[in-house]
Amino acid sequence: MNTCPGCAKNFEHTGYAHHLAQTTNPPCAAQLQFSGLFSESEDADLDGLAEDGDSDGLDGGDADFTGDYFGYYDEQDLEWPDDDHDELPLESDGRMKNPVQQDIDGGDDFENLDNSDALSQPHPERQEAEAPLGHQPIVEKFPRRHAGAPVHHSRTTAFESYKNILQGAENVWAPFESRIDYEVAKWAKLRGSGSTAFSELLAIDGLREALGLSYQNSRELNQVIDQQLPCRRPRFKHEEIIVADEAFDVYSRDVMECVKALYSDPEFSPHLNYAPERHYADADKTIRMYHDIHTGKWWWSTQAKLETKKPGATVIPIILSSDKTQVTMFRNKSAYPVYMTIGNIPKEIRRKPSQRAWILLAYLPTSKLDHITNKAARRRTATNLFHACLRHILEPLKVPGEDGVAMASGDEQLLTTGIKSGECPKCDIPHKELGSPHFPECGIKPVFKPFWLDLPYTNIFQSITPDVLHQLYQGIIKHLIEWIKEACSEAEIDARCRRLPPNHNIRLFLNGISHLSRVSGTEHNQICRFLLGIVIGIQLPGNLNNGRLTRAIRGILDFLYLAQYPSHTDQTLDIFLDLGIRSNFNLPKLHSFRHYVHMIKMYGTTDNYNTEYTECLHIDLTKDAYRATNHKDEYSQMTLWLERREKILWHDNFVKWCLVGDLASQERSPPDMDYHRTIKMTKHPTVKPALARYVVGRNQPGLSAVQLEREAAHIILPFDTVATFHRIKFHAIDARGFRDSSVTVDSVHSQPSRKDKRGHTIPARFDTVLVNEGDGGITGVDGYRVAQVRVVFTLTTQATNLLFPTGPVKPPAHLAYVEWFTPFQQPESHHGLYKISRLMRHGERLASIIDVSDIRRSVHLFPNFGAVVPREWTSSTVLELCPSFFVNSFSDRHAYLTIV
Repeated sequence: MNTCPGCAKNFEHTGYAHHLAQTTNPPCAAQLQFSGLFSESEDADLDGLAEDGDSDGLDGGDADFTGDYFGYYDEQDLEWPDDDHDELPLESDGRMKNPVQQDIDGGDDFENLDNSDALSQPHPERQEAEAPLGHQPIVEKFPRRHAGAPVHHSRTTAFESYKNILQGAENVWAPFESRIDYEVAKWAKLRGSGSTAFSELLAIDGLREALGLSYQNSRELNQVIDQQLPCRRPRFKHEEIIVADEAFDVYSRDVMECVKALYSDPEFSPHLNYAPERHYADADKTIRMYHDIHTGKWWWSTQAKLETKKPGATVIPIILSSDKTQVTMFRNKSAYPVYMTIGNIPKEIRRKPSQRAWILLAYLPTSKLDHITNKAARRRTATNLFHACLRHILEPLKVPGEDGVAMASGDEQLLTTGIKSGECPKCDIPHKELGSPHFPECGIKPVFKPFWLDLPYTNIFQSITPDVLHQLYQGIIKHLIEWIKEACSEAEIDARCRRLPPNHNIRLFLNGISHLSRVSGTEHNQICRFLLGIVIGIQLPGNLNNGRLTRAIRGILDFLYLAQYPSHTDQTLDIFLDLGIRSNFNLPKLHSFRHYVHMIKMYGTTDNYNTEYTECLHIDLTKDAYRATNHKDEYSQMTLWLERREKILWHDNFVKWCLVGDLASQERSPPDMDYHRTIKMTKHPTVKPALARYVVGRNQPGLSAVQLEREAAHIILPFDTVATFHRIKFHAIDARGFRDSSVTVDSVHSQPSRKDKRGHTIPARFDTVLVNEGDGGITGVDGYRVAQVRVVFTLTTQATNLLFPTGPVKPPAHLAYVEWFTPFQQPESHHGLYKISRLMRHGERLASIIDVSDIRRSVHLFPNFGAVVPREWTSSTVLELCPSFFVNSFSDRHAYLTIV
């Protein structure tokens, strides 16, 4: 037990170390240099403990196979290592034996394998905290059951009401005459070229008659859409806002009608959240769980306030997002859209632009106010213009916000709050003290009448939520990359970027990153995935300790990935505090870190309100709309184009309803951060010796290594070629249990070098994977091993029947020949990554044949570059030339959860 002289509190040894590392109390901080707790090595170990990765990963179930089939190959066509590669014998259940244990049993010696650091759960705290995230929560409903209950039941659904309005509704395709008539119209408005090109297409002699179209050109099609299709989302209106005696054009919709349109949309109604809930990770209800907005504390407390005034009222959280965007590349033309949605729609629906859960609410003025010469006056006028426009647009919310309304179910933060640039929109700490825990005076701009002033149940400063895109990727990560470029040689950084091995989740910057300009948030996201790997061991000016740099980068990356968890508990949120991110840097976006835990508890996880999702709306609702105009009086054309597009999309859902009927509603569960996957294939080496051992192990489980080798020598394979595959694809299954084959969440390549159509050689690519050795769980690396896939193949039915006539276990449909890396040891202290190397025996790489279903996912490896990267390495050869690697736990969010 240790007693801190600064605060007189008692701590265990580890707790005392954490206390001194994280304290902001000056007397406690003064004890740090006298404690003796933080020598360089121990400090590194402590940081490694605090930063260790998590698990909670894939379901590990059987994967569906869809083949990328490339035919048959003779062995002599495959340029691969000799047949004397050592192979792994199998366990009694047909899986391969652990090569380390097998070697111990057999008395052989592995090269580059140190058993003194055998893997034992290195950092159990984080795994223990995140274990509940993969399980169903204990749900506590709001105590008053009538909260969110329907006032009355309507016998007419939204689709039935829509059908009653249509003319000739007995025709499924009405107001179009046939399926072809409707499909061509839908293509023209959603996928087709411009209206002139479409009219010219229909003008081709005989085309319209052959297709049986009811319209002759784009103008007639527009008339059908405008006059005969009902409008389910409100129309835009053009108004003028007067600010400083000047009129500004605003195109907007009625915000209450937008709320009703979303709330009554039959696509969303089965999934809406009507009342708050408390989710718990334990049966004792002591550990809260947060994910959707209705699981946060804000909704519960707001519902409790409403119950005293309007019992049974339903809370409809309105989420607004605004951001100015460029609509042209060269003319500097911009638009200022405002998007809105409601928090009752689950986040897994809201964050997908294709679900259309966001509505374009308005286009704000984009005037630069160049006629105002004084810069301070111009900034004040711009701020007041913004607030005047939004005050007018949100005016319809005031009365319903107080009295309620019947509803049928079916980096703008500074400008919004009105605070000065560089100030925090969440607390009153001054700009010069953003690195300090003390909170004196606040700085507010002189806004005439903020738009949020009269809105009920609105605290604008509490409503400003964390923004992962702008605060982290475009804020902290942007600064971090600049600091690294200043601290390290840019030439060395770029050389390392060019020599990273390829992976499905890694974008290779073959020209380096030092000269990038106008880097987007997506590119910063991609750089984050390998940033730690390129600075490990890099030489710093003055021979400074590289460990301090890697620990700092690891800490920031840990925060970045933890902040994007789709589900949190009180325990996982404590990890934010355990990271101990402290800094005296005067950066508003670094200061914002301290608000994340509170806001997640209030409004759910950050994917509820991350502007990364609304940034995608700029393409569909602003840039594409602008391109469809003649660039003259563009906003009137843009709004009309959007209205027609929305009508077609809503009508398309109606047609599907007519053909299929109502879909059965599915019970939703909180995101468990597991990937449920499916598969796809590739090509490769001399596999006969390995296959012979595999056949013996399947047919005669339990043989010793010597017996297996003896029996394998007598196996005769009844074929000379095998069918091989060049790629394995993993498709996603979302939180609602639906498989989306259009999204490839991961892939594994296994393909020899080849020539393209121009005769250029495309280098071979053989990816590394994480393999389940038989006892791997859904979290952590225990029971897993890294291997490099050399070939994926399948046997014919005839060969299978001959080789496995009476086996106890049915052989798998697809097999993989892999070369092994050493087992996971303890992670390195400074950066927390696992170090591995090729598993060798008698100078040869240890190899084996495995079931493809044992491949959990692809895994990316950082080469151990050392102080200076060898110039003979390339991206395509580094896996063969580099002697040791670090396993990349930042290649994607799932890898961060898995490789702990």
